[in-house]
Amino acid sequence: MEFSEIIGSEDTNNVDDRSKGRHIPTIEVLRNYEGTGKEYIRVVVGEKAIHPNTPEHHIEYIELYGRTKMMDTVTIGRATFGPGVKPDAVFGVVYFGKYREFCAIAYCNVHGPWENCIEIREELRLTAGCRREKCLQEGFGV
Repeated sequence: MEFSEIIGSEDTNNVDDRSKGRHIPTIEVLRNYEGTGKEYIRVVVGEKAIHPNTPEHHIEYIELYGRTKMMDTVTIGRATFGPGVKPDAVFGVVYFGKYREFCAIAYCNVHGPWENCIEIREELRLTAGCRREKCLQEGFGV
């Protein structure tokens, strides 16, 4: 089952590229964010094409989920926005190394939920403070 089936996201195959660019969340891994030595995930909506930001049409929230190697889905966080606020959120991630992918949902008050997922490469997970032996001991399954 795809993540979009779980959340009931629009069929983005039947939507023009401009609309996709305005709605699909962009996910970015921030390594050593602001010199903290920690990993964060940044999610932005409208990075490729600006999304309207009016009371009649805006992004209400962004939710971030992580999937472990065992395909368990973990809720990482939710950021809410109102009209006039750019939908841009940074989420802290505990035990970054246990995740194989991150999925974000952006909810537009007119067009409903939109989702995007990124896979995390093995070498990125292993260099994020969760070495193979430690992860296996803690049951994270790398």
